[in-house]
Amino acid sequence: MGDRTQRWLWPLLINVSLAQASIYVMRPMITYRALENGASGYEIGLIAAVYALVPLLVAVPMGRWVGKIGERPLLFAGCLSFIFLGIAFAFLNDIVAIAAATAIAGIAHLSNVAASQAMVANRSPMNLQDQNFGYFSFSTSLGHSVGPALGGVIAGSAGVLPRSSTSAFIFASILALLALVPIFLFRGVKEVRTQQERDAAGLIRARDVLSRPGIKPAIWTSLSVAAANDVLVVILPLVGTEKGISPVVIGAILSIRSATAMISRFLLGRLTKSFGSARTMNYSIFFSALFLLVSIYANSSIALGLSMAIVGFLLGIGQPLTMSIVSRKTPAQERAMAISIRLFGNRMGQFLVPLAAGALASPFGASSVFIGLGVLVASAGVVSAATLDDKTA
Repeated sequence: MGDRTQRWLWPLLINVSLAQASIYVMRPMITYRALENGASGYEIGLIAAVYALVPLLVAVPMGRWVGKIGERPLLFAGCLSFIFLGIAFAFLNDIVAIAAATAIAGIAHLSNVAASQAMVANRSPMNLQDQNFGYFSFSTSLGHSVGPALGGVIAGSAGVLPRSSTSAFIFASILALLALVPIFLFRGVKEVRTQQERDAAGLIRARDVLSRPGIKPAIWTSLSVAAANDVLVVILPLVGTEKGISPVVIGAILSIRSATAMISRFLLGRLTKSFGSARTMNYSIFFSALFLLVSIYANSSIALGLSMAIVGFLLGIGQPLTMSIVSRKTPAQERAMAISIRLFGNRMGQFLVPLAAGALASPFGASSVFIGLGVLVASAGVVSAATLDDKTA
């Protein structure tokens, strides 16, 4: 990452880590703030759904905005929104207002993610796409891991509720403010696209992007991997209760799973140089599906921890590689739109698949969800293997 032609990369990775930490301080605190104001379990579910669903309405237009306006303005807008949202949440004590602010947070998060991914896609040389998207995903995971932990420490504990969710929200605003600093370091980086390409990006239609070879399989793979990761976070505590594994141990297993995902993302450039992009993705997907399926037999904490460590490492590969493939499969003016469509698919999967997992767990037990996730991920592997090879990826 010391190459002068990549001097934009470090500022972006710092921005991404801080911005993701900011929103992931806020997300659990939003739930606590709603509970403090008497929200029911149903209302908590609605607030969570609003965060996932409202950005779906603007995902495709967001692709056009990023393409036409450029990445830096929308990175700035996302971080600025996080600053104001953190302050707003600190004073909100109405369930409807909390839900409305949560919807805005979802859109701001989409703005930051779409713009930052587009920056990696547009500025990375083709031979460094896999490596740079691996570093990008590592930075995202770092923010996701550190944010909730720091937020919990800042908020403190008063029984089952935080001592001061207000303190955590203000801290989230400070993180977002710090995330703005690297954006100003982008000033010395020239726009890599011509004005003509930016104007053309504002006219791109989603159907034209989806018609390009390899885009639909990459989106399905991305959706499957993102949804599987989300469901594992929710389902492992239930699995622990069924198998007699303590919450502390389950928390450690989740942390190990996240850590191994970060390792695979950091090493992604080396893996694809050694084995090829398509082969690395296809094998990682098939083996992750296999380990998900055998996880139903992991009855001890050690067996479950080992299985989830391997699954975390393998699933960590899928997301950055689908970003890279989507980037390589589209011309410059279509990349922001392609990335936004991919994010649309991820959000849709993260909404629908947990519902299906809940329906499966209710009659058959939490461990049965491993079978559902294994089948889902395997289906992505079949599609990927049938449509991608190292000549076309």
